[in-house]
Amino acid sequence: MNNKYKSILIVILFIIVIFNCIVDKTYAVVNDANRNFKRITTDDGLSQISVSTIIQDRKGYMWIGTGDGLNKYNGSKFQVYKYNHKENSISGNSITDLKEDLDGNIWVGTTAGLSKINTITDEITNYLPNENGCNISHYRIRAIMVSKKGDILVGTNDGLNIYDRENDNFIRIYNSEDYNSSLSNQEVYSLTEDVYGNYWVGTRNGLNRINNKTGILERYFAHEDDENSISHNFIYSLHADNLGYLWVGTYYGGLNKLNLETGAIEKFMPGLDSGIPGSYIRDILRDSRGDVWVATDNGFSKFIEEEKKFIKYKSSRYNLGSLISNDTMTICEDSSGAIWIGTSEGISLFNPENLFNYYKADPFDNNSLSSDNISGIYEDNDGILWIGTMFDGLNVFDRKNNKLIRVDQIEDYDGEFYISNNLVRDITGIDDEIWIATENGLDKYNKNTKEKIQYREESGLPCNDVRTLLIDSEGILWIGTRDGIGISDRNGKFGNYSQSFMDAGVNKLFFNDIHEDKDGMIWIAGSIEDGLIRFNKKTAEIKKYNYFGENKEASNNTYNYIISINSDSKGNIWLATDYGIIKFNKESEEYKRYTEEDGLPNNFVYGILLEDEEYLWASTNYGITKFNIEEEKFINYESADGIQGNEFNQYAYFKSNSGEMFFGGINGLTSFRPEQINEKEFIPNVQIESLSTNYGKLIISDEIKLDYKNNQLEFEFFLPDYKDNRKINYAYRLFGLDKEWVFSESKTSINYTNINPGEYVFQIAARNSSGKWSEPTSIKIKIDNPPWKTHFAYFCYGTLVIIIIYVIWNRVKILDSMVKQRTLELNNKLIENNVLYSKLLSHEKYKNNYFINLSHELRTPLNIISSTQKVIENLNNQEQKIPKEKMAYYMNSIKRNCTRLMNLIDNIIYTSKIESGTYRLNFKQHDIVYLVEELALSMKELIEENGIELIIEPFIEEKIIECDDIEIERVIMNLISNAIKFTNRDGIIQVFIWDLGDRIKISVKDNGIGIDPKYHKSIFDRFSQTYSESTEEHGGSGLGLTLSKQLIELHNGIIWVESELGKGSEFIIILPVRQ
Repeated sequence: MNNKYKSILIVILFIIVIFNCIVDKTYAVVNDANRNFKRITTDDGLSQISVSTIIQDRKGYMWIGTGDGLNKYNGSKFQVYKYNHKENSISGNSITDLKEDLDGNIWVGTTAGLSKINTITDEITNYLPNENGCNISHYRIRAIMVSKKGDILVGTNDGLNIYDRENDNFIRIYNSEDYNSSLSNQEVYSLTEDVYGNYWVGTRNGLNRINNKTGILERYFAHEDDENSISHNFIYSLHADNLGYLWVGTYYGGLNKLNLETGAIEKFMPGLDSGIPGSYIRDILRDSRGDVWVATDNGFSKFIEEEKKFIKYKSSRYNLGSLISNDTMTICEDSSGAIWIGTSEGISLFNPENLFNYYKADPFDNNSLSSDNISGIYEDNDGILWIGTMFDGLNVFDRKNNKLIRVDQIEDYDGEFYISNNLVRDITGIDDEIWIATENGLDKYNKNTKEKIQYREESGLPCNDVRTLLIDSEGILWIGTRDGIGISDRNGKFGNYSQSFMDAGVNKLFFNDIHEDKDGMIWIAGSIEDGLIRFNKKTAEIKKYNYFGENKEASNNTYNYIISINSDSKGNIWLATDYGIIKFNKESEEYKRYTEEDGLPNNFVYGILLEDEEYLWASTNYGITKFNIEEEKFINYESADGIQGNEFNQYAYFKSNSGEMFFGGINGLTSFRPEQINEKEFIPNVQIESLSTNYGKLIISDEIKLDYKNNQLEFEFFLPDYKDNRKINYAYRLFGLDKEWVFSESKTSINYTNINPGEYVFQIAARNSSGKWSEPTSIKIKIDNPPWKTHFAYFCYGTLVIIIIYVIWNRVKILDSMVKQRTLELNNKLIENNVLYSKLLSHEKYKNNYFINLSHELRTPLNIISSTQKVIENLNNQEQKIPKEKMAYYMNSIKRNCTRLMNLIDNIIYTSKIESGTYRLNFKQHDIVYLVEELALSMKELIEENGIELIIEPFIEEKIIECDDIEIERVIMNLISNAIKFTNRDGIIQVFIWDLGDRIKISVKDNGIGIDPKYHKSIFDRFSQTYSESTEEHGGSGLGLTLSKQLIELHNGIIWVESELGKGSEFIIILPVRQ
């Protein structure tokens, strides 16, 4: 191509570019393309600014795919998913498409494979070609579609894949050059399902329809000679709407609208007719309102079907509220109706429902405002807008003819008019006269006569710094300045009320606003010291109200700074202050203040406009608000709703005669008709996104059961309302623990500690910026009792208590029985002790008797021996010869008593030896009959001397036994001696011997005094001689029977007595034959 043609081409392209810019500017003024967009970038936590795809899941989360990671967004924080070869992660970082299936799983297409995220467990499954048996056709995923019945289709660089749910794998559909019913091309870029259930597949070369009933694939191609064919074969985006149209976006081939019923195709190309901003169609969406939105490589647009033209939204580096980038990639409508636009430089978000008009400055467009910092607004009788700015003069905007003229200190309006200062405070007018308050004077301009007059202090103004203007019902102009207040008639004759106000106690002549109510009363916003001032035009009475604090009596009040004033027909004065809105009743002089706690978006209020008796509107430092006067409820709007921005300005508010409202701020001018602004009816339910306990996070479900150790709970939640999430307030309670709802401002997590076991219901609700509360979201939580507090445990405790009671009762019963038994035993023991005591007493008595008897028995023979010795000694002293017979008698007496003493001593010695266990018997074979007979016969003389008859009657002649003959003789002698003592003269002593085979029986029997049966056992005990008068009479130590019993027992024999008192006694001995 030669230089001539190159030059011509450059000129043509330049003309086209200039023409498009002119067209763009024209549309920018007359349509809604000046919407205000909310931006989301990496500064907010987005992983990367190039946003390729956006979806919202059923829980309300926004899933955002970027060039470097997948983002899960809840309005306040991002959770980023990235590839990590060490962990279970998504297959790649460059996200190409996102879809949610019917089970709530998120399918993620990347340039490195396909991933599926289980949103309940956060588990990720990757599908890669030829890995783990997966047969998906290619790594690079271009498009994903989930059909109404749940089919999942995946388009890749190498064909179409249909998910086989049963085998968790894919079925491939390829292109075949030889088969016309195959895909038109291997590279699949877009997928959609139409209202008839047919699947549409966009490829690099042609459009394909898969008939859902027959499975037949039909191809669509572009043909230059066919007007009813698609505009280009490279199909980049597809969208099937609910009206029966298929929207086909191409790669630099424009947009196509296919009527699915008739087959007719409409084509939209960049140019004068359609106004579509670009020919590279990235994404298409028909939203829930029926509007069609198109994302292109050269801007974002809304298609007006009735006019078949596009409203274009473009990015401006000088407007932070504009589209963030012209390189738009994806569109998503969330559940609230907000539109999300993904671009190469981040996300733009706006609410298309509210019809706010937005005017702002553009340094490259002289037909735009001179500044975004708006100060004063007025609409004259011809509908011309007069817009003042803070430092850039005045703008006169003819909206009907789309003509805007800038007026400042240098440039004239209509060639004749300029203003006193570029800082315009306030504007008002009457008929054709326009009054402009500036920082350096008051200007009047007559539109008809073109007359312009500038007034300053020398003209009669109280002060050159004019702050507020009012034309009252009588046509009088009231002028509030920084240092005084005055009036002017239409001829420019001024009056000054400054001195009158000072005389009335007004401390500072600084006035923010002047307002006239329906009764003609003038209300003035004074300084912070003076508060509200009322001026009665009829009486010139001035009254101050400076008590708008916590109470009327409060001193040093800081709540009196009034910025603007309005009034209603009911006698209420409405005050905009730096601490909320005040409703003041001029009759009762009572007031009520509304602040952020009541739902106001911000406490610093600039201007108040009344829509009617039911609603008022106010501008603040965080958006504008609509207030329902009767219900006392606020509905708040912020920049995402389409207003100029969140911060507004003083004096920048105005309501036209037609009811249109204007509010100006630091980022331009917003206008709207209140009746066209829809209230925010949308209020989603709060989503509980996580529940953590002492031991980590749990999977969220409607009912959660915990053990007793999990008694610390942390809930995290969010409200999926992304248009205005700054002013979301929450109310929560743990039913069963909290008695009342707990309110929290924008806090999205709650902790509970040391919760007792039991059943609880956690409830969370949210209030959006409109003051509307959502329905509570609930989770049932049951914390089990510890094992020792379960029903089974209590059953065991009950059983154990019963057992314990039974054991105790039984033990008590046993103890009672034991006590009774023991009592009985003790009683018996007591009886025994009494018996023993009696015995002891008796033994003591016996002992005494024993020793008395013993001493008597010892003394008697000794006395006899002593007396005999004395007789002999006396006879010898008298030298008398003792006869032989006498001497023999004396010697025999001495001998007999000596023998008696020896026997007594022997008995004592033997008894002691036996009791000590040192005495041993000398067993030998002896004839027991002979031993007994000989011993008895040896005592016959003694027996007969006492007048007693002895009878010996053995029943056997001879019996040899093993015994100690000496000790047996001692026993028999003791028994016979006892019998002699206790048998009266003429009595009888009998000795019997019986043979009992291996034993021998010996009996010594008398017919003496006898023994009481109660003493039968005790007579053999030492110290226990049976007491009676006869016993006392006969004396004796009692050792004989004791020794006899001991000796018989040493022979392994037994001895006992059979006797009754007065009937004599019989002592019986049984001895064994063999030892």
